[in-house]
Amino acid sequence: MFSLKDKVIAITGAGSGIGYALTELALDAGAKVAASDIKPDALAALAARYRQQLHQAVLDVSDREAFAEWSREVVAHFGCCDVIINNAGVSLSSRVQSMKRDDLEWIMNINFWGVVNGVEAFLPHLLTRPEAVVVNISSLFGLMAVPSQSAYNAAKFAVRGYSESMRQDLRDTSVKVVTVHPGGVKTNIVANGKHYESLDGSHTNTEESAAMFERIASTTPQRAAEIILRGVEKGKPRVLIGRDAILLDLLQRFLPGLYDRLTVPVSLRGRHRMSSQ
Repeated sequence: MFSLKDKVIAITGAGSGIGYALTELALDAGAKVAASDIKPDALAALAARYRQQLHQAVLDVSDREAFAEWSREVVAHFGCCDVIINNAGVSLSSRVQSMKRDDLEWIMNINFWGVVNGVEAFLPHLLTRPEAVVVNISSLFGLMAVPSQSAYNAAKFAVRGYSESMRQDLRDTSVKVVTVHPGGVKTNIVANGKHYESLDGSHTNTEESAAMFERIASTTPQRAAEIILRGVEKGKPRVLIGRDAILLDLLQRFLPGLYDRLTVPVSLRGRHRMSSQ
C-alpha cells in the first residue's frame, strides 16, 4: 500500500477542478504538494493553511523547458519528488471538416505533449525513489470516440497508449504508472475550452457547451480526486471515474464496432431533451 503521508506530490492544473481537489486532499493526507497552474490564484487559500506543505508555481505545461525548470525547482524546494500527476488539460469541440489546424495543435500541445513534458521532467527524479508513481489523466474519451471530439479523442487516446506502454517499460523499476479515465466531472474544462460544433454537427459556442456539460456531468471534483488518490495508494494501473465511464467502457469493449451507433443517438436525444427544458 502506497502511503501519501510525507510524500512529495507534483500536480499540474492545480488551480481548479480535479487538480485543486487533488491538492487539497493530498495536503490533508499529510503529503507535501508542488502545485502548478497557468492561473494559480485560487491556490492562495490553501497556501495560507498549509504554509510548509505547499509550493506554488505558474506553469504552462506545453512549455517543455519551463516544465523541466519546475521539476528542478520542486526537487530543490522539497529535496525529492515521489509522484507526478499530469492533470492539466483543455477541451475542443470541432468536426474534422472544419477544424482549424491551430486548434488541433493547441490541444495536442497541452493534453498530450504536456503529459510527455511532465514525464520527461520528473521521471529521472522518480527513479531515484524507493517507490514512486506517475499519474496521467486521460479520459472516457481516451477509451471511446464521439463526433466533434476527434482532436480531444486523439490527445486522450495518445495519453492512454503512452501511459500503458510506459507502464511496461517501467515494470522492473520502483515507478508505478496509473492511467485515469474520468467521465463527466463538474469542472471548468469546457468553459475554458474552444467549442464550435456539437455532436450532431450543429453550431455551438463555449457558453452553450459549458451549460450543457454542467447539466450532464455527474461527478464532483472532490469525488474524482478521492478515487484517483485511492487508486494511487492501491497501485491500480487504471482508474475509471463515474458510472458513465464504467458503463461506456464496458460497452465499447464488448461492442467495439457498434458502440457509436448506440451511444451517439442516445446522447443526441438526451441533449435535445435537455435543451428544450
